[in-house]
Amino acid sequence: MLPNYSIASEAQLIKEHFSVEIPEGHKGTYNAQPTDLLPVITSADPDMLNYYHWGITPSFTKSKGVSHKLLFAPVEDILNKASQRKSLKQQRCIIPADSFYYWKDLGKKEQVPYRFYLSNNSLFSIAGIWDSFENEEGEQVNTFMMLTTKANSDINDVSERMPALLNDDLLVEWLNDSNTAESILEYVVPFNDEAIKSYTINPKLADPQFNNADLWQKVPPANQFGNLTLFN
Repeated sequence: MLPNYSIASEAQLIKEHFSVEIPEGHKGTYNAQPTDLLPVITSADPDMLNYYHWGITPSFTKSKGVSHKLLFAPVEDILNKASQRKSLKQQRCIIPADSFYYWKDLGKKEQVPYRFYLSNNSLFSIAGIWDSFENEEGEQVNTFMMLTTKANSDINDVSERMPALLNDDLLVEWLNDSNTAESILEYVVPFNDEAIKSYTINPKLADPQFNNADLWQKVPPANQFGNLTLFN
């Protein structure tokens, strides 16, 4: 199943952690979904939290809606794709988050969901790239993708991949347009600056409407059908 993430922290905490202005009406989410409008901090506007759709649509598909498929950019492949290489050079962003989720495969048809978070429960940054296109109505639509790396030792029992978490000291560098695409990728490595904790959560994670604090409650391992499993 598609991995996703959360940014449910209070607006004031986001403002203080990232040193950005928060628009009125900001709403957090425990269960971010593809195509949702979600908060990002871009190289074009680094002092403001903006809201872009999760899922980049290349310019050659202007007549189509936001893609569900183009959500993640593996860091190992990004320089080999022209559109992503351009965005990496000129249109980088930070995706604020306070946890992310993965489904652990127990078999061909059985999965169990996990929540991952920093050991100090703090906010963190995921490296991203953004793009924009004009829809059929002539409106500009802003979108973003999430960079991913190989999983570190805290993650690899559940998933081979993980979001590209950035050390807080690298946020300014990531948004600095003077850094080239090649040089900035040196910073995008499996995150090991702090322990990442995890626990099993409610399999209702698969339901986009299940979007409240109950999602963060620790529960016994259960598969996507709600059946308890002996495996963890």
